[in-house]
Amino acid sequence: MTDWLGEFTRFLVLDGALLIGLFLLVTWGVVLAQQRFPFQAQQGRLLGASGFKASFLASVGGVVTPFCSCSTIPALNGMLRAGVGFAPSFAFLVSSPVVNEGVFILLFLTHGAWPGLVFIATGLALTTVAGVVAARIGLGRHVAIMSTAPSGATFVGDASRPAWPGLAPASRFAWRAAREELRRTGPYLALGLLVGGLIYGAVPTHTLLTLVDALPLPALYLVCALVGLPLYISPVAALPIGLALLEKGFPGGPLVTFLVAAIGTSPPEVVLLFRMFRLPLVVAHTLTVLGCALLLGLIVALTL
Repeated sequence: MTDWLGEFTRFLVLDGALLIGLFLLVTWGVVLAQQRFPFQAQQGRLLGASGFKASFLASVGGVVTPFCSCSTIPALNGMLRAGVGFAPSFAFLVSSPVVNEGVFILLFLTHGAWPGLVFIATGLALTTVAGVVAARIGLGRHVAIMSTAPSGATFVGDASRPAWPGLAPASRFAWRAAREELRRTGPYLALGLLVGGLIYGAVPTHTLLTLVDALPLPALYLVCALVGLPLYISPVAALPIGLALLEKGFPGGPLVTFLVAAIGTSPPEVVLLFRMFRLPLVVAHTLTVLGCALLLGLIVALTL
């Protein structure tokens, strides 16, 4: 009993402090990048676009706007109603939760910068291709909402680029935003730390590894993806859970697949998507997240 409580407490205190510090640092960097290269000022280039360039730009916008799967929906709704092309809209929808800061921080913390950068680069490539392919096979006809952009419009919202305030003011603003984001997501992080602490302290290593060894590796990836899909895990809560599983010896590739699937979609998001998409497009989105989760886990595993 004492050993279990000791391991649980150590995880909460030491790993919790480390994760909070990294979360603040990464969020500060993201907000700084948003000020230097504001996505909103680039959206005029996405009107009616369906090529790789527009989809890539939208995927990058999804990466630097750290939403969970549900909070991506209002942004997507605004893009579609404003007349942004289907290809970049779909790429944004997938990339925003799939290429997330939680998995990046986890990989950076446990395996260094290279796997994290591979995760980001591969995720951008996959979501860019997903947007273009979805448009070219005609999935855009299953969008249930209509654009409200006036005929001949050339921009979305304010196309002018906000002035860069300078590094020092931008850094101060980014720091305030990072602290506010931590305050807002604090309950999710606390829940993730509690679950991670229980996994780390209470689940015997041999039990977990016995379950892993019972499945062939290809089947393990598929099971991790299918188990993750119906769950609703925020990127912040995924951090301590993933860290605890890695410290217990869970393989990194299948873990990335599990976390990407769990963060990338959820039952609440699917319900919200039915307000904008018809059934074939909702199914296509879910299968796209599943495919991205499997490929990201397999490719990242090569770098570990």
